[in-house]
Amino acid sequence: MKNEFIALILVIIASTILAVEASSIPFEYKATGVEIMKYILDSNDIEIILDVYITEQVGTLQLELEREFFDSRYQNQDDFFTIIADGELVPYTEILKTRDSRTISFNLAQGTEQVEIFGSHLNGNTAIVPSDLNVEPEVIFKEDTTKIRQLEKQIEKLKQENQELIEENQILDSRIFELENLVDALEIQVSNLNAVVSEQVKVIYNWVLGNSFS
Repeated sequence: MKNEFIALILVIIASTILAVEASSIPFEYKATGVEIMKYILDSNDIEIILDVYITEQVGTLQLELEREFFDSRYQNQDDFFTIIADGELVPYTEILKTRDSRTISFNLAQGTEQVEIFGSHLNGNTAIVPSDLNVEPEVIFKEDTTKIRQLEKQIEKLKQENQELIEENQILDSRIFELENLVDALEIQVSNLNAVVSEQVKVIYNWVLGNSFS
């Protein structure tokens, strides 16, 4: 009987501690189907850890986070929070953003026990970004000499073919010019021949008429 009484006292004390811890959460929240049993502020990893109990098939948590207390920023710009529930990444919706606070909402499946919310600033502590993250990655190109040589050969071949086409076009242009000159010469010869024939016709015509009258 005494042992049972002591056990009951311990349960009551534990419940009281959890209730006090939950009631002292340093941010406003709305919960549907979710009970926050305990929270931890981890200044090393800049995260808020919530021990939760989901009372419905899907629970919803809406957190209003004061920027001075908890925020996620990078290079003076708002950045994404990272939310993990029992090791699984959880999508969230940022439903309100002001100069002083950010309000986010996300769902939790039944059976979820712990939620971790990561940011860049927590209660005066700021995450340290390694300097090498700010350095642009060096891209190393590996040359494939065989492919490069093949491409060079193809380019050289195309240059030669292009030069041959240029020379052929020049030859064709010269031939066309020669043909045009030949046509002009033939036209002149034909014209001259027509003139000679006309004169001969006149001479023959006059000769015929002269013989007729005589």
